[in-house]
Amino acid sequence: MALNGFDISAYQNGINLSAVPFDFMIRKTSEGTYHINPGADDHIQQAISLGKLWGFYHYVAGSPDPVTEADFWIDNTANYWGKGLPCIDWERTGNAQFG
Repeated sequence: MALNGFDISAYQNGINLSAVPFDFMIRKTSEGTYHINPGADDHIQQAISLGKLWGFYHYVAGSPDPVTEADFWIDNTANYWGKGLPCIDWERTGNAQFG
């Protein structure tokens, strides 16, 4: 069975998920060691209330210490682990440290 889904970043802050047909969504929650996406929890709570599958992702910025970057993501998404699907966004052009 195929599922229809999409990812959401800050560009879609304010989107009303009840107006969008989908089976799952994956929400950007953080980036590097410096950014927490302010609209992430709203979208995750919408997906939960709609009974949809959901995940959350961290945009790897390539901080000098990858453990610190991973810890930043984990510390700021502690309530999502074990409930949604954790994902990583790794883009060569946006990751100066690791390419």
